[in-house]
Amino acid sequence: MVVVSRINPRRVGLGVVAWAIVVGCSLFIGWTDHHVGITTPMSDVAYLFAGVLTAAVGFWLGWSYRTGTAFVAPLLAWAVIVPFAFASAFIQHGFISGLWHGFVLAVFGGFVAAFVEGVLLVAFAVLGRVAVAAAHPHDRSSVILPPGRG
Repeated sequence: MVVVSRINPRRVGLGVVAWAIVVGCSLFIGWTDHHVGITTPMSDVAYLFAGVLTAAVGFWLGWSYRTGTAFVAPLLAWAVIVPFAFASAFIQHGFISGLWHGFVLAVFGGFVAAFVEGVLLVAFAVLGRVAVAAAHPHDRSSVILPPGRG
């Protein structure tokens, strides 16, 4: 016997936008290493902080039954990373040369960062879903989200 229950999806949009902005700031700190007073240990901590925050947000998305958002969130993060990449290139190389370096950093660096964020988000979202199933072992109901919500 299968029991079907209906739940309201949890709103996660504001949290994902905040995550993207904080990760963008962290990558900016990492990319401007040895400029404007940023030291190597500080940039290493910024990368570590961005990774841990991404894992935590991925787990939260899985726990909130929003695993699909983990596939789309790196696109938002890439859009947020682009201005930070240009700002980092302008600080390091000046305006004219910074346009070219910023473009390369935004496209390639942003792509690599979004890919790594996507892998972390999806992996930890799946772990979050597994944790929900382990926390409610007797709940064998299927979840159907209402149409038009999300």
